[in-house]
Amino acid sequence: MEETKKNTGLKKFLKYMLFFLLGIILLLLGLAIALNTPSVQTRLGKYATEWLNKEFKTNITIDEASFTVFGGVKLKNILIRDYKKDTLFHIKVLKTNILDAKKMIDGDLHFGEVRLDGLYFKLKNYKGERDTNLDKFVELFEDGKPSTSKKKFLLTAQKMHLIDSKFIFIDENASEKLVFSAKKLNAETSNFKVLGPDVTMKIDEMSFVDNRGLVVDNLTSDFTYTKKNIHLANLDLITPNSKLIGDVELRYKREYFSDFNNKVLFDVRIDQASVSSTDLKLFYGEFGEGQQFDVKGKLIGTLNNFKTKKLILIDENNSEIRGDFNFKNLFKKEKNTFYMKGKFSKISSTYNDLNKILPRVLGDNLPTTFKKFGRFTLSGETEVTMKTVKANVVLNTALGNVQSNLSMTNIDYIDNATYKGNVKLNNFNLGKFLTREDVGIVNLDLDVDGKGFKEKYLDTKIKGKVRSVYYNRYNYQNIVVDGSMKKAVFNGSISANDPNLIMEFDGNLDLGKRENKYDFHANVEYANLKKLNIYTADDISVFRGDVIMNLQGNSIDNLYGDVYINQTSYENSKDTYFFDDFMVKSTFDQDRVRTITINSPDIIEGKVEGKFQFKQLPDLIENSLGSLYANYSPNKVSKGQFVKFDFNVYSKLVEVFYPEISLGENTFMKGEIDSNDGLFRFNFKSPNIKAYGNEIDNINIDIDNKNPLYNAYIEMDSIKTKYYKVSDMSLINVTANDTLFFRTEFKGGKKGKDFYNLNLYHTINEENNSVVGIKKSEVNFKDYLWFINEKEAKDNKIVFNKKLTDFSVEKISVTHENQVMELMGVLRDSTYKDLQLSFKDVQLDKITPSVDSLKFKGKVNGIVDFKQRNAIYEPSSSISIDSLNVNNFALGKLNIDVKGDDSFKNFKVNSVLKNEGLESFAADGNIFIEGKKTLLDLDLRLEDFNMAIFAPFGGEVLTNIRGLASGTASFEGELENPDINGRVYLNKAGIKIPYLNTDYNFANNSIVDVTENQFSFRNIKLIDSKFKTEGILSGGIRHNKFADWLMDLNINSSRILALDTKDSDDALYYGTAFINGNASIKGPINGLVINVNATSEKGTSIKIPISDTEATTEKDYIKFINSKSDTSKGVLGKEKGYNGIELNFELDITPVAEIEVIINKSNGHGLKGRGVGSLLMEINTLGKFNMWGDFQVYEGIYNFKYGGIIDKKFAVKKGGYISWDGDPLNATLNMEAIYKTEANPAPLLDNPNFNKKIPTEVVVKLTDRLSNPTPDITIEFPNASSILRSDIDYKLSDSDTRQKQAFALLSSGTFLSDKGVSDLDLTMNLFETAGSLFEDIFSSGDGKFKLSPVYTQGNRRNSDFQTESRVGVTLSTDLSDRISVNGKFDVPVGGLNESVIVGNIEVQLRLNEDGTLKARFFNRENDINYLGESGIGYTQGLGVSYEVDFNTFKELVNKILNSKKAKKEKESKDETPDSDFSPEFIQFTDQRQKKSSEKPKNPEEKAPDLN
Repeated sequence: MEETKKNTGLKKFLKYMLFFLLGIILLLLGLAIALNTPSVQTRLGKYATEWLNKEFKTNITIDEASFTVFGGVKLKNILIRDYKKDTLFHIKVLKTNILDAKKMIDGDLHFGEVRLDGLYFKLKNYKGERDTNLDKFVELFEDGKPSTSKKKFLLTAQKMHLIDSKFIFIDENASEKLVFSAKKLNAETSNFKVLGPDVTMKIDEMSFVDNRGLVVDNLTSDFTYTKKNIHLANLDLITPNSKLIGDVELRYKREYFSDFNNKVLFDVRIDQASVSSTDLKLFYGEFGEGQQFDVKGKLIGTLNNFKTKKLILIDENNSEIRGDFNFKNLFKKEKNTFYMKGKFSKISSTYNDLNKILPRVLGDNLPTTFKKFGRFTLSGETEVTMKTVKANVVLNTALGNVQSNLSMTNIDYIDNATYKGNVKLNNFNLGKFLTREDVGIVNLDLDVDGKGFKEKYLDTKIKGKVRSVYYNRYNYQNIVVDGSMKKAVFNGSISANDPNLIMEFDGNLDLGKRENKYDFHANVEYANLKKLNIYTADDISVFRGDVIMNLQGNSIDNLYGDVYINQTSYENSKDTYFFDDFMVKSTFDQDRVRTITINSPDIIEGKVEGKFQFKQLPDLIENSLGSLYANYSPNKVSKGQFVKFDFNVYSKLVEVFYPEISLGENTFMKGEIDSNDGLFRFNFKSPNIKAYGNEIDNINIDIDNKNPLYNAYIEMDSIKTKYYKVSDMSLINVTANDTLFFRTEFKGGKKGKDFYNLNLYHTINEENNSVVGIKKSEVNFKDYLWFINEKEAKDNKIVFNKKLTDFSVEKISVTHENQVMELMGVLRDSTYKDLQLSFKDVQLDKITPSVDSLKFKGKVNGIVDFKQRNAIYEPSSSISIDSLNVNNFALGKLNIDVKGDDSFKNFKVNSVLKNEGLESFAADGNIFIEGKKTLLDLDLRLEDFNMAIFAPFGGEVLTNIRGLASGTASFEGELENPDINGRVYLNKAGIKIPYLNTDYNFANNSIVDVTENQFSFRNIKLIDSKFKTEGILSGGIRHNKFADWLMDLNINSSRILALDTKDSDDALYYGTAFINGNASIKGPINGLVINVNATSEKGTSIKIPISDTEATTEKDYIKFINSKSDTSKGVLGKEKGYNGIELNFELDITPVAEIEVIINKSNGHGLKGRGVGSLLMEINTLGKFNMWGDFQVYEGIYNFKYGGIIDKKFAVKKGGYISWDGDPLNATLNMEAIYKTEANPAPLLDNPNFNKKIPTEVVVKLTDRLSNPTPDITIEFPNASSILRSDIDYKLSDSDTRQKQAFALLSSGTFLSDKGVSDLDLTMNLFETAGSLFEDIFSSGDGKFKLSPVYTQGNRRNSDFQTESRVGVTLSTDLSDRISVNGKFDVPVGGLNESVIVGNIEVQLRLNEDGTLKARFFNRENDINYLGESGIGYTQGLGVSYEVDFNTFKELVNKILNSKKAKKEKESKDETPDSDFSPEFIQFTDQRQKKSSEKPKNPEEKAPDLN
């Protein structure tokens, strides 16, 4: 054979088993022939072998043979040699029995059980030979003559046993001569059959060890062999590590075996398999150790070119492969010929798992960064060789998803591999992949074309879109990239269209290791530096500008070039700043002297020159200052450094980066530093500096460490802070004997009454530590003169090291008369502190700063110790305050004792406040230090503790906080967040809300529960102190560690006072309100929101005044005036002194409440009435007042007053309404008011026959805006006949005439004749004014009884129709809920009938509950008496009336016919108005919630915080 190859694997084993079985078959065939050859019984064996050897030219020997009469045969030491005289077969013992001798004679061999013990089968292909030695042996039995019989050769064996056998196959034509061997071969077969060239058997059991070391514990199969195929059906193969169930078939031609790996076709179906990589490693050495695979699928093809179908492979780590694959050249000797093409639905694994499977193939070629993928899932198509990869795949990893369509080459050197294609990242965590904390999730779609995965090989083009990338805690979006990366150089363009960054970048960035180069142009249209986390000091930080940069260098110390910034603006929380062109230029001369020039006319102008390193500048300054001391040890700095600077600094620069700081004009600084000479000069001047609410005027700092007169001089005109003011400050220092002496003087306090004369010194001791000491100094604070180091002691100093980590305070003493405070202790870095502060007879008010809401008094004595060791804090103290007084409330003596044990981990706390023998406050318990935690176990006790001291905390929002508190509380747990549990009982407690002018008392023994962050009120009974109405208070007051107080209270009541304010010049509303409903009080103390949702109760009277500063409407005799505020700008009154209250008042108005609109406060001109409606009022302490809702009048009075002459009360007609839609003064008004009188129409009709007055009504209809109503006046005659009414209407048809006559009626009670107004008319008005006062005196307050005098003026001006004057009274009274009496009685005066009492009376009886059915009896004077009639005529009557409200006739019929049903329905509903007089857009009580919801407001609206 010209080409020989090594057959490997399981397939080779099957091939060699075929030769072995054929050998067995031929052996049996030879035996059968031998047994059928005539011979002598006694020498059967030898004769048979001799005959065979002679007849067929074989070489067979048998040492011993024995036969039985039953056909049994036993042969020992059978040796069959091949044609080269080498062993072909050797059998130690062969046993069998012949089943049918007759058939044996006919040529069919039938054996029962065949046992072969010690079989040695050596199959060999000699050098240069095509056939094996077995093939040659079989040829010996063929004589070459054609057979005359068509019968095929038949050999069968029921059972066949192989024991301790061996098979070996040697091919001398191959490079490796040993092709296959199987030792320790044992087998059990059944149904063995040879029919012609075909062999079949059932392998019941087989085990062996092959030449590679593969141990087969058992193999079972239905075996078939033909000249074209070998088939192992129902194969079950078991090794110590693997198991396989399936079907294996080899298809071939005989000549294919010479090129087995490339020509023999395998058709393998694996139904179930668990294969160990240990076994696979024997066939393919690249597999790792100890891996187990579950396999299922189909394989077809040759060993060097096979395909898998529906392959499923799962290992013990849940790595999974599913798909179809084509593998080539797996078993070729040549290197780098491997090929794989796959179309897979799923590959799931991890980097470590893949590395375990194929450590060298995958482990050496996959980048180690793939570890960060975690468990990944891959799907798509790939084509892989040892040098190339084509992949169109989707990769799902723990870092995100990757979709790529790439072609890669040179992958055997992965760091320098080439690639081209498209990559998409979806929610991919690039930061974790690159090990960058500042980078996060990326979404991109890029086309790449280049090579290299490491910087030194990187050379690629990049083009595409970055949809989002998380960098520096911001998620950038919509970035387009078009450029190239070569090593560390980027050249191209970047376009960003992010919500917070709109930018175009074009240029070159070279970030190489030698010298970085920045050469680019960036046009920044918008950059929100705050949102981008580039500059976060400002709440608002927006940059716009055009940047051109040409710089070189890799550090700030060697950077040189130019930076131009044009068209620049910067916006922060304070302002938007626009800058002219800005230029920074850095150069080095030949001596490496650096010059940095900054030129911006509105930022900073100046330059820096010298040789210096930025990071060493602080050390240079320290060395220069330290040179003043002989024993100073300088910092190590580079030699030859010096710097000179001179700048004009503009406020705009500072305000950009620090909006809270601004500089005055002409601020400059200049100076010089020289490390060789130890020189430091610095001068700073500014007329004004404002910083963080503080202000410094005229500051001048001059430092010169070489000046012989002084080294530093600082002066400031003033320092203004929110807490304290300093003025006329000066500080000067001189150096003497290695000591710097400082003296500073300044004044303090709002009025400059405090003064400070401080004498300090600074030196360096032998340990090279700084020492700051205090000479005798004076401090005048709150008009008390205190001395520091009054006795000129040598201590009174602070010693600290250069790193400012260790401090030693040596007894600093502050004294005033006999009052002494002393401070001493040690501080070392942040891990150790031991400080002690002592007090001796110190007056508390002399050391505490002035606070508006708190005033302290008392005498302090004691010691406070503070110790810290690492994270353990150990405070202890013993303090007593005698005669403690807070806000002028004497509280008694307060003792505070804290004592630690020897371990400094447990502290006993005892604090008692005694007042006149009563312990009003006590705290007792322990503080524990456990590890890094401080734990509390304290019990607090209160007994009649005066709560009035907390009144100032309520400010002007809550006042008169009062009461006595008693109870207990426990504090347990961590100091930062303790568990608090307690209960307090309140007595004599109360509170006032000034804005509402309401004061409430709490019921005695009211319960307040105390927890760690809340005071909870347990249904406390509230009683208003004025009217004694009651309600229930619940809810709580929350806090954050006794700060940031938040109220969340609710009040429920059936009737409680909610408003009790009085009129004032700037009052937008006032009155009294009693409510039935609930109210909530929520929010911080300085921003409370009070929400009221209730129904008005009896006693409610709300008044809305309209100021009279400007007349806006004049309708002849009637004038209306407008509010002083411009309604177009909303309603804002004068700001109150209260601090932050928002009141949302949602009130259902019932008829028991009274609403009054006062048009003119000075004379009482206004509208007042009762009715129903729904009002929503929004009010705050800044003067805001808005109203929404409707009010429909049931009854009311329009008090019309004019010029001090007219004072008439109009009855408001039922059904009128006022509708508010925001501005209370711009309410919509639609109301009719009627003034009833009696007048003789004779002056109008020119008819002297009329001599009686008839009922006359002056009707004023008010419409349009409340602040600017439009009046329409008419005169009606309700009882006049149609003819008379027609005549009168004709006379009054002219508007001017009608208004003139109406005014006459109002002023005189008569119609105006051509003669004008008489004195009697004026008298009439004066009488009505007096009558109004009389009515107020004699009428009952509830309106059930009214009595008022009346005077009706007669007509004497015209002799043609004179009438008599009358004097009398009117009476109106309700005898009960169903009976009312109205009457008028008068006596004529000045005429013929002065002795006659005349009048009208009406008795009204309500016959049903709702008053729609009424009975009336009346007696009234006749309206008209004609001339010639004698006496006074009367008319009597009795009638019944029934009222029905309806809009259509159908509705009327339904109401009459269904009156009973309607009555039942009505009983189930709230009371509604008798009739609907309102337009459709007015909605009342049942619609209130809907209307309120339509009001445009923020549901979480809160009061403004004035702080």
